[in-house]
Amino acid sequence: MNNADLPTPRRSEAKRAQDRRRRERMRSNGSIERYTVEEIGERDDWICGLCQDPVDQAYQHPDPRSPSIDHVRTIAAGGTDTRDNVRLTHWGCNHERNDSTPLRTVEEAEAQRAALFRIPALRTYAESLTAEDMVRRSQAFHSPQRYRARLARRVERYERERR
Repeated sequence: MNNADLPTPRRSEAKRAQDRRRRERMRSNGSIERYTVEEIGERDDWICGLCQDPVDQAYQHPDPRSPSIDHVRTIAAGGTDTRDNVRLTHWGCNHERNDSTPLRTVEEAEAQRAALFRIPALRTYAESLTAEDMVRRSQAFHSPQRYRARLARRVERYERERR
């Protein structure tokens, strides 16, 4: 029997395994609180925490304008699933951010640069960086204007493909 003859796992099985790993990571990161999109939306005045534009409750997933919850410090980076670590976003903005987090301080940039130095293939690249430039680039990458532009493209594609 070769690999082509082996059954491939169904997407739902893979998704269940991914969800199980995420729940385990959430539990190991610390506190978990129950909250709803409506509760976080009210707290955040229905303003997206990434693009700073209003979020309309009328949109439903998979529309990129639909409300979504974003973890400020990602679960993958050790963030907790608590009210003080979440914010309201558009689903498209949240998806665009994925698990990247903006660098806010030179110390955070230095830590990231040190990690790059440990990877032989990236050592030369790391030498060309300054912590200040890394923070500047990161802030530009995570700017509200960029999220707005990316959301507009997602909405355009969504509306075009729905017809």
